[in-house]
Formats: sequence, structure tokens, C-alpha cells
Amino acid sequence: MANKHDFFTNSVGRFVSGSMTEKRTKDNDGRAIDPDDQRFEFGVAFRKDDPEMQTLFGGFWQFLSQEYANKPHVLQMVQNWFQTLNGYSMKIADGDKPNSKGQVNENTRGHFVFYFSTNFPVTTVDAQYQEIPATNIKRGWFVRVAGNITPNGLENHQAGVYMNPSAIQLIAEGDEIRGGVDAQTAFGGTQAPAALPPGARPIGAGTPAGAAFGMPGAPAQQQTASAATMPGMPGAAPAPAQPQTASPYPAILQGMPQLPGTGR
Repeated sequence: MANKHDFFTNSVGRFVSGSMTEKRTKDNDGRAIDPDDQRFEFGVAFRKDDPEMQTLFGGFWQFLSQEYANKPHVLQMVQNWFQTLNGYSMKIADGDKPNSKGQVNENTRGHFVFYFSTNFPVTTVDAQYQEIPATNIKRGWFVRVAGNITPNGLENHQAGVYMNPSAIQLIAEGDEIRGGVDAQTAFGGTQAPAALPPGARPIGAGTPAGAAFGMPGAPAQQQTASAATMPGMPGAAPAPAQPQTASPYPAILQGMPQLPGTGR
């Protein structure tokens, strides 16, 4: 069995993609994935300028340097990744990198995005470590993650790691990220027409009782939502203070290649 490196994030990240409750059923080309190969896959974005990232990446660097000590060509690939974020499959992406259309995802700008994958349902807990349903954690909310990385056993251009989640801790609510296209883009950024067709009323104007169920006479129902703010994380409620720990990898951090975008 391959060695693994266990880790947890002192930093709070934002759950930005995928699902913790539904396995992925199609690949990037839209082809069906065999049920035996379907996995829970999701991404969590962490700020590049968070000092804790250096400690976290320092642990990855130390582990992989030891794993590939006798495989210099793979170790070179790892070193290239730490300098360019390319050349080795770390399952960590640059959130500032544009997509094929030249667009940067506003939910990942200024962040590293960690992509986790597992065959098994993810253990999910609240800030007091009490187990909660995974459905309680909405995409766009803020979490900490415990997990591990394990080399995939390949030594060619596909060399990399598996990034497996062990537990997810819900820390704070945030503005929910919903799937699908951006609505404003889909409508071309145009304003809704002022003239309404017969039978249409302005939203919130009220209806006769029963109309909400197809019966005349019922008042219109409205849903409201609110979100507090977290310093440095737009749209999130304040997180409990996390204990600050000294980096256990000072020597490794000094020798680790500089990560792009961190200003280190």
C-alpha cells in the first residue's frame, strides 16, 4: 500500500464546486461513468495570501520529497509544480487561471482550489465537532477539511496524488453558489421589459387568497435570505477563532520552491 500524508487545514476555505452528497456520473466529455468508478468530488478554495498555506504546502513538499527521493525524474516534476503549478497532478488548481473562454471564476479569484475525491460518504461535523448531515453544507459556505494525499503510483506524465477527504467541518455560512450558467450572462445583461403581459403583477404585489395553489384568493409568499460577513471572506458569517500553531516544517519551508501568487 502506498504511503499517505495526513493533513488538516487550519485555514477556512470555501466550498466552491462539486458535491459532497451526490457522486459524479459523467466525465468531462459528458460520457457516463461506470457506477463502480463514480466518486464524490468537490473543490474547496483557500486564499493564496493566508500564511497557513505555507505550512500546509510545506507538509506536502516534505512528504513528496521523501517519497520520490530515489526517483529524481518524478521529484523534478514535483519541484516544477511548486514553481509553476503544472507538470505534476497535485489536485490543486490556480483559482486565478482563466478557463477556455478566458474567464476567471470570481468565486476562486485569489485562491488555490483543492479538489477532493472519495468513494465513500464524507464525514461532516459542525464547529463543535457534532456530526451533521452533509446536506447541511451548502456550496458557497465555509469549511475546514481533514484529509490525506497518496501518490497514484505513476511515474510518467500522469504522476500525481489522490487527495482524499476524511472529514469536513462547517465553520460559517456564505452566499450560496448554485449550479448552471450565470443568469446575467444568459440574458445578455439586458434589463427586463417594463411592460407586462395580461394577468401578470409586479413581484410582491400580492394575489387573491388561494392563488399560490392555483386557487383564487391566496396571498403571495416570499422567501428572504441573509448573510453576515467574515473578514476577508465576502458573504460569510464570522468563524470561531482557530488556535495558531507554529509551522512544524521550518527547514522544509526554507528550501521549498516559491508558490506562484503567494508573494513569498
